[in-house]
Amino acid sequence: MNDTNNRVPVKLNGQDVNIQNREKIKVTGVNDIIGFDETFVDIETELGKMLIRGEGLKIARLSLEQHELVINGYVYSCEYEDTNKNKKGIVGRIFR
Repeated sequence: MNDTNNRVPVKLNGQDVNIQNREKIKVTGVNDIIGFDETFVDIETELGKMLIRGEGLKIARLSLEQHELVINGYVYSCEYEDTNKNKKGIVGRIFR
């Protein structure tokens, strides 16, 4: 029997980011890891591209089926890539 037929689809409900004492970060809504080393982890999430920077970063757990990622190490920052950088607000369009 093929167990892929028995899998229950995971309903995605956005994203949670939980940082514990800057030593552990858990991210849900993860679709893929773009790249990583000890100083950064670049991931594709439900809400866009996210970059986590730090020191001694190690991927402790990754489950793309459950869309979860856990990273251990010292976390400096966690930021989303702004995909709308070039879009101007209404005031920017009025005063070109």
